[in-house]
Amino acid sequence: LFKRRLARARALSCARSLSTSLVFVAGEEGRLLVRLAARNTDGAARRQGGCGGGGPSIRMYSPALEAALRDVVPSTDPLDAPDFNPISHINKLFPNEESLGRADTFSAELQDQMTVLDEEILQTVRQQTSAGSSARKDLEGGKAAMRELFDKVRDIKAKAERSQTMVHEICRDIKSLDYAKRHLTLTITALKRLQMLVTATEQLSVMTRERMYAEAANLLHAVSQLLAHFEGYAGIRKIDELRAQVGELSDTLRAQVFDDFNRLSAQEGAPQPSQTETLLGACAVVDALGPAARREMVAWFSSWQFAPYKHAFQPYGDAGSLDKTELRYGWHRQLLRQFDETFVTLFPHAWHVGLSLTLDFCSITNKHLDEILDQARGSLDVAVLTHALQKTVEFEKEMHARFSAEARDREGGEGGEGEGGGE
Repeated sequence: LFKRRLARARALSCARSLSTSLVFVAGEEGRLLVRLAARNTDGAARRQGGCGGGGPSIRMYSPALEAALRDVVPSTDPLDAPDFNPISHINKLFPNEESLGRADTFSAELQDQMTVLDEEILQTVRQQTSAGSSARKDLEGGKAAMRELFDKVRDIKAKAERSQTMVHEICRDIKSLDYAKRHLTLTITALKRLQMLVTATEQLSVMTRERMYAEAANLLHAVSQLLAHFEGYAGIRKIDELRAQVGELSDTLRAQVFDDFNRLSAQEGAPQPSQTETLLGACAVVDALGPAARREMVAWFSSWQFAPYKHAFQPYGDAGSLDKTELRYGWHRQLLRQFDETFVTLFPHAWHVGLSLTLDFCSITNKHLDEILDQARGSLDVAVLTHALQKTVEFEKEMHARFSAEARDREGGEGGEGEGGGE
């Protein structure tokens, strides 16, 4: 608006000068040139924003700003052109003397346009002033809203911190309760197991006194499992007393079992049915006492069975010669038949007593034959030696056919105990 008003003021100044000081002269191209009087080209005309000495047009704004104004407020009015020249514009409007009659009308129109522009400028300035005040109010309102939002965010952050603290406290309380529950559960379980251990120990004492081996074996298994749960309770008097009592009862049971088997070795013939039932329970007790007791029982039985063999076939005895080797194998076959008829049902199959007897026989016989061969060195009969070797090979094949599967089973079963795997 200001640019438009200024352009029209310059044009009006030039138009007013026409009525008093215009001189028309013919130019080189035959057109009239308007030359203003010298007094109108001086500072007075310039103070009015007027014609000024008829030179080239003067740009009021930069080209970039002029381009922006054309984009925002497009106009086809020559007065709004960025290179507007008032003198050139007046020359186009009043090319001759006859056209000067319209100078006053043109001046009045320009004056009216300037009045309208002045009013628009005034209204715009007022609106801008009012808008500035509203903008300041909006800005203050925005700042107040930001302060309020900041206060709310700070309150929310404080509440969140308090909530987090409360959650930590609740979690700590829950963890304490969980520990208490876990300890209470462990305590209740330990008390129940302790009660079961006390009861089982008392019953085991009665079964041991009455030589009720089958029941005692079951109680030994139960007591061993219960004591395993109290491995971490060393130093507690009651637990130590029960552990010592169970150890004493185990020793008593072991002594009783071996005493009953010693009675069996002292008698003639096969055991009686009642005795067999007692010995079956005794074997169950030996199983419950553990692998060491089982190995000791098998070793005792083997020593009992091979006592006659050691006496009859010793290297300095009547049957202790190389030509009696076949008799040795026959004696062992007779031992195995007697074992199958009398003792095979007495010992548990997992003990592999028949295999143990055969291994012990081979070990004893190997020592005897080594000693016999050492004594007969240089005087061996080839036929006797060949016959002994042939019978030995036959015996080995026979025993392998009978005990190969059992030997593999024994190696797999006793490999975890670290015993007997190499036999």
